[in-house]
Amino acid sequence: MPTYNFPFKPFLFSLAATLALHASNGDLMIATGAKSMGMGGVGIAIPFGAESGLNNPALLTSVKQSELSGSATLFFPSIETKVDSISSLPIFDRKGEYQESDASFYLIPSVAYATSLGSNWYAGVGVWGIAGMGVDFSDAPAGSGLFGMQTDLMIMHIATPVAYQSGRLSVGIAPILQVGMLDIQLRGIHPYDKEWDANVGVKLGMVYDFGNGWRAGAVYKTPISMEYSADNPLLDDMKLEQPQEYGIGFSWQSGAHTVAMDYKRIDWDKADGYKAFGWDAQDLFALGYEYRMDTWALRAGYNHAKSPIDTTGAQPLQNYLNLLGFPATSEDHYTVGATYEMGDHYSIDFAAVYSPEETKSGVIVDMKQLGNILISNKHEELSMTLQLNYRF
Repeated sequence: MPTYNFPFKPFLFSLAATLALHASNGDLMIATGAKSMGMGGVGIAIPFGAESGLNNPALLTSVKQSELSGSATLFFPSIETKVDSISSLPIFDRKGEYQESDASFYLIPSVAYATSLGSNWYAGVGVWGIAGMGVDFSDAPAGSGLFGMQTDLMIMHIATPVAYQSGRLSVGIAPILQVGMLDIQLRGIHPYDKEWDANVGVKLGMVYDFGNGWRAGAVYKTPISMEYSADNPLLDDMKLEQPQEYGIGFSWQSGAHTVAMDYKRIDWDKADGYKAFGWDAQDLFALGYEYRMDTWALRAGYNHAKSPIDTTGAQPLQNYLNLLGFPATSEDHYTVGATYEMGDHYSIDFAAVYSPEETKSGVIVDMKQLGNILISNKHEELSMTLQLNYRF
């Protein structure tokens, strides 16, 4: 049974800096805030108080009291990867075993504040962990072809949204400071050792309330480029750009019932780093429902975005790196949530998100008539969010 010693380690190191996340919509969580999470990630045209400051800053005009929210998301990814060879010759035929990533738990915090400034102006501030994941195959056998890869990437947004309301129309802007940390290790070699960077961007939003239960909204977020310094003199610093996003949303409320739907486009194919790996743009669809009672609100939702990774059209090295260190293969997400009102000032939110297992394989070595070497990945996700809100 042969082992694999790939001859492109320097090139692998130079590309590995984009491999740390394996989140839900590409490298993004499906939403920020427990209410949005519980409704499939909708948030463009439905107000959720202070947590709306990053989803659509124009929705801050729905805040009638000052509100402070804090949440914690417990994220449990399950990642398994193996390398196989398929050949008509027994010497080249190898059935690999799935190796499980030890990176199976992350804590993602957020805090947000919003208030009315008077004269139809509203403002807020917040810190949102929008992603913070990786893989850990350090215990995988040396002959598994996984190089003991360990990756860790954290991306955080600090934003100061401002909104203005004129009649039924609300507009908003949220300047964003993005902070990121990247850590990459392969068999004890640290090409990027907890490197930090920060850059700025902006999110724009608008909402129109038709006055008959219907709202329509739109958002746009600029791309934000990051650059992580390489510790190895043979490597260049790595540019990794969070892509531009734009979308529209609608919501309809009738009595205790609210339905909301969003469409969003995420341009991975135009972003530095991701386009080098052959990532496709994503079309994201979210649908959510809420039933509200006196002290309770119950929520459910669905979120779908086709994986940006296309293994059939990618180069072998792209398949290897995408499916080993960056398996952004989740496509479907099923969500539930609830709110309990604890008097006039406090409320507590809960949300759970489940993404069923996705399996994806791709060729990493083309041996022509002798066969192929393949990499296969299985990816499943579960997250739970708890949020406390204080109105004053």
